[in-house]
Amino acid sequence: MIERDLSWWDPYSDQPYTLPAGEKPRTGPANMWEYMTIAATCLGLAPAVFTHYLGLRPRALSVVAKSFVGLSVSPDDRFDTAVHEMVEELGVQELLVRVPVWERHAIDRYARYLESFKGKGFLVNVLQNRESIRDPEGWRADLRAIFAGLRGFTPYFQIGNAINRTKWGCAHSGEYLRLLDIAEQVRSEFPEVKLVGSSVIDFEPLVTLRTLFNFHKYRLDVVSSLLYVNRRGSPYGRQYRIFDLSHKLKLIHALVLTGNRNAQALWITETNWPLLNTKPYTPNSGHPRSTVDEPTQARYLKQYYQIAYQTGWVDRVYWWQLINPGYGLVDHRGGQLRKHPSYYALKDILGGELYEAPAVE
Repeated sequence: MIERDLSWWDPYSDQPYTLPAGEKPRTGPANMWEYMTIAATCLGLAPAVFTHYLGLRPRALSVVAKSFVGLSVSPDDRFDTAVHEMVEELGVQELLVRVPVWERHAIDRYARYLESFKGKGFLVNVLQNRESIRDPEGWRADLRAIFAGLRGFTPYFQIGNAINRTKWGCAHSGEYLRLLDIAEQVRSEFPEVKLVGSSVIDFEPLVTLRTLFNFHKYRLDVVSSLLYVNRRGSPYGRQYRIFDLSHKLKLIHALVLTGNRNAQALWITETNWPLLNTKPYTPNSGHPRSTVDEPTQARYLKQYYQIAYQTGWVDRVYWWQLINPGYGLVDHRGGQLRKHPSYYALKDILGGELYEAPAVE
C-alpha cells in the first residue's frame, strides 16, 4: 500500500489532524461489541489484576542509563549531520525511528538512515492508518516490506501507534488486534523479529488489558505504552486522585503480569510535555492551561525518568522527540537549532542523574 495523499497529516506536530466529532464512530455495532468485550475482560480479570497490583514492590533494575534512556529521531536532510552529533553528545544508545506504512516505497531511505547511526540500538515504530484496517492484504505487504528492509538493523518493531485514538486509524481496539494477528503471521517469515505493542496512548488501563489478555494468536515480546502522565502538571500530579506516574506504572505493570499475549518487559515508547507559545507545533496550540515553559519541561523530564527507573517496573523510556519546537529537546524554527533546557536535562540523566532521587514537587 502506498498512500501519497497526506492532507490528513499535521506535519508540524507529526500526527494526524484531529477528526471532526461526526467522523468518530462511537455507537455502531462493532464498537458496542468491543465495549462489551472490554467490560467483560476487565470484570473477569479484576481480581487477578488487583492481586498483582497489591503484591508489587519497587525493585532494583540492573540496566544502566544508556540502556534505560531512549530517544526518538526522524530523518531530515537539513539536520541529519547535527542529529548524529547531538546523539553522540547526549550519549544516547537506544533510538526510536518511526516508519509510516504510507512511506513503504522509501524503505531504502530508512535503511540508510538507521545504518548511519553506528553501534546504536533501534526500535522501529510502524505507523498505521485507516487503510491498514480497510486493506488487510495491503497491511500484510507493508509489514513484509518493512521487516525485510530493516530487520538487519534491529529485531524490534512496534506495531502501530496510539491505537486508541480514532485519528490514527483504529475505530476500536478490536481492529488493532486484527493488525496484530497479521503481524504475527508475517513474523513467521522473519523469525528474528520481535513484536512490540500494544501502543496505547495516555492512561487507559481498560484498553491496555484488552490488548494484553484475549484469545487471539499474536505474542508481544515487549509491552509498549505511550504514557503521558499529566500535560498540565508534574509526574507527581494525580489522575482520579490516585494515579501519579508511580501508581500508573504500577497498574500497567500489573496488567502486564496478568496478560496472556505478552512477555513481561515494559517500555514507555513515547512521552513529553508540550511547550508554551509554540503554535502550530503543539496540537493544543500552546495554551497555558495545558503546556509548560522550557525550564519546567526540563524539570519534569528528569522527574519522569528518575521515578520510572526507581520503580523498577519499566525497562526503558523513550522521549518523543529530539527536534521539534513544540515538545522536543531542540527548536529548529528559522533553520537554526536551539537546544532547550530539556536537552541538557536528558544529558544529565544519561550522565548519572538517573540514579538520583527525584525532586519532590
